[in-house]
Amino acid sequence: MNKQTLFDRVIAQLTSDIQVAEQAVEVAIDTATHKDCLGSSKYETMGTEASYLAKGQGERLLELQRALAYFKQLKPESSKNIQLTSLVTLEDENGKSQSLLIAADAGGLKVSYDKQIVTVITPQAPLGKSLMNKTVGDAIELKFTGKTRYLEVIDVT
Repeated sequence: MNKQTLFDRVIAQLTSDIQVAEQAVEVAIDTATHKDCLGSSKYETMGTEASYLAKGQGERLLELQRALAYFKQLKPESSKNIQLTSLVTLEDENGKSQSLLIAADAGGLKVSYDKQIVTVITPQAPLGKSLMNKTVGDAIELKFTGKTRYLEVIDVT
């Protein structure tokens, strides 16, 4: 996998998500300030609720813009140890593999690359924290919902 191409796909996805978020902010603001939403009593809270939604949508938009700025400045680097910008392939005990991009922002974002899904994770996530500084052949043990999973690092780019 070419890391720069992967970064470009993340940038494209974030750009698309920003456009959707901008529209959502616009709609939420319009709703919050529309004369029909301004309640005539304390029990009519549609305008207040819409303003909370507008605030949340605005915060999401700022998060996406910050993530986009972060990915635009990234340069592909290679390392034997997992670090920020590492592309990692893990395999579980059943032989199922998954690809992860370690990044400081945009955790949870999924992009398609060569018929594979690559998930962006941050070092703050439990899996990301467990992976930092590991190398090919290292195994990690994670507990999810009371169930233990064993994962092996099979590739680091």
